[in-house]
Amino acid sequence: MELLLLIIGIFNAIIASGLLLTLLWRKSFDTPCDDGGMRALVIVPLRGLDYGLRENLISIKSQDYGNYKILGVIDSTDDPAYSIAKELGISCITSEFNCERCSGKVRAISSALANASDYDVIVVADSDIRVGSKWLQCLVSPLSDRKVGVTTTFPLFYSEGGFWSRVKTFWGMVGQSMMESNLTRFVWGGSMAFRSDTVDKNFLREFSESISDDVSVMNIVKSRGMEIFYVKDSAPEVHSEDDFSSFIEWSGRQTALSINASRKIFFFGVIYFGLSAYLIVCSLTLGVIYPLFLVFLFPYAFNSVKSEMRSPVRTWYFPVITLILPFIYLYNLIAGIRMKEIVWRGRTYRLR
Repeated sequence: MELLLLIIGIFNAIIASGLLLTLLWRKSFDTPCDDGGMRALVIVPLRGLDYGLRENLISIKSQDYGNYKILGVIDSTDDPAYSIAKELGISCITSEFNCERCSGKVRAISSALANASDYDVIVVADSDIRVGSKWLQCLVSPLSDRKVGVTTTFPLFYSEGGFWSRVKTFWGMVGQSMMESNLTRFVWGGSMAFRSDTVDKNFLREFSESISDDVSVMNIVKSRGMEIFYVKDSAPEVHSEDDFSSFIEWSGRQTALSINASRKIFFFGVIYFGLSAYLIVCSLTLGVIYPLFLVFLFPYAFNSVKSEMRSPVRTWYFPVITLILPFIYLYNLIAGIRMKEIVWRGRTYRLR
């Protein structure tokens, strides 16, 4: 029995040490926020009333940037988002691009690209983001380097609801951590920018047949040997009121789209979060009899403190969220790989 406990203890120590190293490793990201005189077109696909839509659009309009235009893209003038955009003086066009397999957002962006020939930079902004006055300037600045194919960032989720809204806040912090590594960095479509000369016939052909706009741009940029630049200083806020149902639907869709882009995400995710879940269960179970095993929960206590310091919201039960998140991620991964289709803004899309 003592030998078995020793083996388990050594195994747990290895896992805990690995988890702690991933938490301690953080890269500093400093972006020189200088627009370089580039003219930017900010494309905002609009469909329905996002939470705080008016405040979100006002923040996009209030940029410290010399030369940019906002272009909203709608399916119909009957959409309630259109009246708000019109009231705020935002120009809108109707989404009329023809594509068979693309999502509504990809269709909207493709429609807007036909009006982008006079611009140096194309920026895509989701209608649910709320940004600071330097958001656009910092996002565009790295594109002056021709090695950079696309710039992107990742949001802070602001909880306007109860427990599951706060889980969403913590859930999103994994995305920030992934952005900080060259190995796991991805393109987040809520805020991304690329030069207009990137948009050639090959770009349009591949992009216009995609479900996910950000995955498509990421694949195109990587295939051309160009870099994905993470702009931490442009991180927007996403305000929402989530309950259990809306959170599970949202997190499941995000995970399914990620897995659809690369199966490696599933395999690496299952290993990482599977070991995390094992460590939690093992430490809590054996810790009742042998309190020394509770020491292996230190990475989660450390992560809870660090995440709450970075979080836009504070709550006393963040340690609880820290312990349940690996199980939620595992559920998302298993459910995500089994998904054949997703529902996105009232439309159903089949995953390939």
